[in-house]
Formats: sequence, structure tokens, C-alpha cells
Amino acid sequence: MRPHLKTAAFALGAVMAAAVLGFLLFRALIHHIPAEDVRRADAIVALTGGEARIPEAVRLLALGKGRRLLISGVNPTTTRKELSGLAPNNQHLFRCCIDVGREARDTIGNADETSQWVRERRFKSLIVVTADYHMPRSLAELRRALPDVELIPYPVRPRNVHVNAWWVYPGTLQLLVSEYVKFMPAFARCYGAQFSRGQGMLGAWQQCLNKARASS
Repeated sequence: MRPHLKTAAFALGAVMAAAVLGFLLFRALIHHIPAEDVRRADAIVALTGGEARIPEAVRLLALGKGRRLLISGVNPTTTRKELSGLAPNNQHLFRCCIDVGREARDTIGNADETSQWVRERRFKSLIVVTADYHMPRSLAELRRALPDVELIPYPVRPRNVHVNAWWVYPGTLQLLVSEYVKFMPAFARCYGAQFSRGQGMLGAWQQCLNKARASS
């Protein structure tokens, strides 16, 4: 093989190996936490887009895990009555303690909508409810928008997503690869924002992976 072809093959192999390693590290960020083990926060946010997110967030609110709940990214045509029907045992909470955000159209929008809600109410800690595979990207976007708020993840595991056996299920593998590709620019945005705030390389890394408490 010619030298330049060897160099190209080596470079391609290195890129592929880095991509696979990055994907495996991303997979390691995905986990599940039972509701009973989630500590109390000032408030809760549910990011719409999948089954069980809203019912679980309302259940956390009913358990006293937060004082108020934001459901972010709700379709403008969806009514509060339809939303309350997703949590029939706790419909009364929609009359006192649940806000509905209808501006967000993606995860970046969720973060910006949540940031405005949190700042208006001066909350200092927030439970984040979304699908487990979506949690790393959500935390990165929220950390970018809310650098001084403690983020407490509450991942919901969809029934048709098999994260613990992703190599056996092509649909799950495709979903995780797609999410990994979306996570990388989200992490880059968060990292840049944190680094510009003087966090340093390690500090910015920890903050965007939610491995350190937000600074006060």
C-alpha cells in the first residue's frame, strides 16, 4: 500500500475509533433513578416529547419533590384538560402548581423556556424529567442556560427503548447514535459558555456533564 494511502487509512481508523469511544462514553451517561431516591428541589421541569414524562413529573410534584412544575414544549393546540388527563390521580395540581410552556420546539428551546421560568421565580434547584437517552443533552443545554442552578436528573425509561441491551435492538442503536450526534454540539455550546465564565477546562467539562454542583 502506498504511504499516503496508509496515512489515510490510519487517520480514518483513528476517527472511527474515537467516534466509537465517544459513543460508549455517551452511553455511560445514561442511567435510571427511582423517584423515591430523587432529593427535593425548588421546582421540577418536564421536557415533552415522549411517553411517561408528564405523568412522572406530576407524580414527583405530588410526592413533594418540588414546589412547582413546568411542562416545557407543549403543543399550542394541546389543552390543559388534555394534559391533566395524563395524570388522572393528580388533576388538582394543574389548578395550583403547574405551568405550561408552549414556546419551545426543540431541546435548545426547552432550555431557554425553562431558564426564563426559573429566573422569574428565583429557583435555585431544579429536577429535570425527560427520557433517559435524552437526559445528557438536556442537562448540557440547561447548564448553558442556567449556569447557577443545581440540576437534578430524573430520567424516564421509555418502554420501547432498550438502553441496557442497545446492541441487540437496531431501533435503539439508531436512536442512541442519533442522540449522540445531537449531544456533541450541545456539549460544545455548554462547554464554551462555561469556559467563558472562567470555569477552566476541567470545571467546564464537569459542569456540562452535570458532575459538579452549579456555582453559587
